[in-house]
Amino acid sequence: MLEKYKQASVQSKKFWTRALKLFSGGINHNIRTFGLDRCQAYPPFMERGEGSHLWDVDGNEYIDYWMTHFSMILGHNHPTIRKALDNQLAKGVHLGALNEHQVVFGELLQEAIPELKRMRFCSTGSEATGYAVRLCRLFTGKPLVAKVFGGWHGGNDALGYYLRYPFDDKPYYNGVSFEFNDRDSIDALMNKYGTKLAAVIVEPVIGAAGGIPPEPDFLSYLRVETAKRDILLIFDEIITGFRLCYGAAGTAVFNVEPDLITLGKIAASGMPLGVYGGREDVMALAAPGAPKGRWVGGGTFSSHPLSMVAGIATLNALRAGKEKYQSLNNIGERFCHQINEILPQTQAIAVGMGSIIFIHCLSRPIEEGPLTVTKLGDAFDKARTDLFQSLLVEEGVFGYHGLGGLSFAHSQNDLEVTLKAIETVLKTLK
Repeated sequence: MLEKYKQASVQSKKFWTRALKLFSGGINHNIRTFGLDRCQAYPPFMERGEGSHLWDVDGNEYIDYWMTHFSMILGHNHPTIRKALDNQLAKGVHLGALNEHQVVFGELLQEAIPELKRMRFCSTGSEATGYAVRLCRLFTGKPLVAKVFGGWHGGNDALGYYLRYPFDDKPYYNGVSFEFNDRDSIDALMNKYGTKLAAVIVEPVIGAAGGIPPEPDFLSYLRVETAKRDILLIFDEIITGFRLCYGAAGTAVFNVEPDLITLGKIAASGMPLGVYGGREDVMALAAPGAPKGRWVGGGTFSSHPLSMVAGIATLNALRAGKEKYQSLNNIGERFCHQINEILPQTQAIAVGMGSIIFIHCLSRPIEEGPLTVTKLGDAFDKARTDLFQSLLVEEGVFGYHGLGGLSFAHSQNDLEVTLKAIETVLKTLK
């Protein structure tokens, strides 16, 4: 299995052998085996990226759809971002104090997303969602937080529950879940826990649990039901923010305004970044010495100068070309349709929205009706999906969740080569 890949990746195998002696499971992020280890192989060790392509330590070239956890919307090694980082490096890596760049970056974010009345920077999405949840509990005085089944909001205890189908794991503390795209599930949640909920957190388009877009009016229904009970609504836009539009998808695409928003890596082209913010009265509890406040922010690397200058350069570049978002979304939708045309529909399906495209191999057809995380999870064939994306790597297409996402750097030739690679993989799977 994957003999062609193994023969072409001798150096990666050597590094993998060494890594297994150092790190638990050989990796420092669980998904970075990309399923290859479950196919009697090993992941490639990447050396450099340019535009929409990556090269590994053996010199193999890949069309990249993982794009550094979806963050490289401008493409790898973008010259504007690189120049900003080089200029800052000449002045020092980190000075451990306030810097002018955080003010400029914050102003750009607030201009793009006016709902960010007040915000805080941190270093990761996990921190951003964890701090946001803590603020909601402080503000409301209520203990529970609800999230959708399968919702991934980073590696923090506050939200690390019901992550994998069949969603029978238990929360570390004070957590409940509901079904995405299911109004009845929202009603049941509110009837049982409505008086105890501090917040509901949700991605406008579900990420790790399937790349599932919301049904029409689902998010607005959730907004109405939370608002009438004074439950704070958090939109986790670490994937959707600045990917589906210039700004936050919740308001700009779906016309639903949350109380708090979390943002991350896309806004700084892959540099370490977390952002949480929104309503001024809620965010006021993060201020030092605030009555009823509590320590919710910190970290040596918060508002790190390199992340700040990368963020400024990223937003300036995206703002200058924001009219191109519609074209990128159209290309993504068309590409997803083309993939579905060649997939055997009873065995695999491409799901997504705009430039987000996941491919799921199935053990059986998905139930009819609105697509939910549980319906997809019930039909999902993980072993076959791991093999599918591993075979794509062998064909020079690098991704995760079956494929991943487009960037402004992807070319029509990239897409055509990828479609041919998918056809080749499907023949191998038969």
